[in-house]
Amino acid sequence: MNLSFIASKPKYIFAKITKIWFFYIILSLVILFGFMSLLKYQIFLSKARVNDYQEKQAFYHTQIGKIDAYEERILLESELAKDRAVHNLMIRDAVVNLFNIIPDQITISYIEIGNDSLSMKGSTPSKEVFNFLLQDPLKAIFGKSSVTFFALSSGWYNFVSLSKSKTSIIESPKPKETQR
Repeated sequence: MNLSFIASKPKYIFAKITKIWFFYIILSLVILFGFMSLLKYQIFLSKARVNDYQEKQAFYHTQIGKIDAYEERILLESELAKDRAVHNLMIRDAVVNLFNIIPDQITISYIEIGNDSLSMKGSTPSKEVFNFLLQDPLKAIFGKSSVTFFALSSGWYNFVSLSKSKTSIIESPKPKETQR
């Protein structure tokens, strides 16, 4: 039985426009959740990079500390080398000065130089030559000088001279801690 002049149309719970709106709402929610998960993943990667950079920073700080300690050690050793070079120059000058005061008539066969003493052995033509040409300058430098002569069959004399000083002849380099 047909009571209407129009053919019946199927009726839906949701209209076509409502279905389109639902589709776009669900699509926008999927896009939002996709962006949110992408941002969370990027945040996770950023935190991992930050942790990696912090580990590298700690490593570099330890390396910098080691390099600073090495640099300090190198500087200390270079200062020590400079002090020793100066000390060696002082010793060289002292030895050269000592050889300069030895006259040509006296022959030296043995010299031992200590911080506050000088020991020499050699030969001289006479006691007076030794006393006037070498003993007096040694007394002026050291303050205390003694000599022992031994006569040779040729008329010359062998001698052993010991000179001592109250102060050090050659100052040895001192570490920086004791100088302060």
